[in-house]
Amino acid sequence: MEKPLAIPNLTSVFTLLLSRFVLLIIFLYLLKVRNFLPAFLLLIIIIIIEIASLWSKAGLSKLKVETKFKPLQLFPGEETVFSISMENKKWLPGLYNWSQSLTSILQLSPQDPETMGDIQGQVYLGPNAKTIVSHQFAVHRRGYYKIPALRLYSRDVLGLFYRQAYWGGTKSVIVYPRLLALEEIKTHPSDFSGLERDKRPFLFDPIMFVGLREYTPDMPARSIHWKASAKQDRLLARIIESSASLQICIAIDAEDFIQPEPQENLFEEALSVAASLAVWADNSRIPFGLIANMPKKEQPGAVILPVNRDFDQVRLVLESLARAEFAVLGSLEDILKSEAYHLPWGTTLIVIGSSPPKHMPSAISQVIFYSIQ
Repeated sequence: MEKPLAIPNLTSVFTLLLSRFVLLIIFLYLLKVRNFLPAFLLLIIIIIIEIASLWSKAGLSKLKVETKFKPLQLFPGEETVFSISMENKKWLPGLYNWSQSLTSILQLSPQDPETMGDIQGQVYLGPNAKTIVSHQFAVHRRGYYKIPALRLYSRDVLGLFYRQAYWGGTKSVIVYPRLLALEEIKTHPSDFSGLERDKRPFLFDPIMFVGLREYTPDMPARSIHWKASAKQDRLLARIIESSASLQICIAIDAEDFIQPEPQENLFEEALSVAASLAVWADNSRIPFGLIANMPKKEQPGAVILPVNRDFDQVRLVLESLARAEFAVLGSLEDILKSEAYHLPWGTTLIVIGSSPPKHMPSAISQVIFYSIQ
């Protein structure tokens, strides 16, 4: 359950203690001079003011508020839903105003220019009542965006007093780079010079045994696992990883897009190409990694993700590209040199930039240069 950080808010002159003290002095003076009718009316006003003050203050007690963005990770052009769940767990009804600040990447769907960057609403909650308010948003561009906490106001029916509180913490919305089709970036599997996994059944590495499958006549007889076949009473063949398996490392030289003249549109295109290659490699079950000489928002160091085929690798790569900042952090050649010992032997390096690096680690078997100009 999210807890609020209460902040008093000045909404009328009656929120000042001095103003209410002056009314009390006037009331006592009217009693002293035996002017009872004005004193009685002033007493009613004082009671109403104090009740309004207590009502607005009590409105934030026994109140459960939860905010949620779903999904928090998405691509440009997709939509996310922001929802507020409010539950009043007391017998006293409450009247609430809320305000949520948004970043410029979000807009109401359909677009409402008056609420760009900030949305507001009002909710009445009766005794032990619950409500859910939701808004749908479209995202515009790649980035890592912080959404501040919800601002909630508890008020009385007369609008004399507001009690302000921030509910929940800051949330992060991650917008990945736009994905491109391989045809759109003019890159095809055949560009990797035949280093993809060899499908011919007579070429296999008997050391890389990864599982069993049903034996078919087009498989070599030596692939049959006789012991497992005897137990299952059917022919089973070993699943063999080819010794010609492709391993790729995607590298982005951010310096090519910033010096001598900043070109942010080409930088964004480079990130889209890298994201598209990463998704293609993940779908093709090809081990891949990412190296780039640029900083990441709210994370230290350059972008370095070792080559592997973990189930979470594509998410890590996409998130690193979403956090990428339009700046240079070191030299790509220096980063490749420092990471040379962590690169698997026979890795194919895909360099995205305007000029290829001069020196490559010895573990690199092939370099594919993708020029963006």
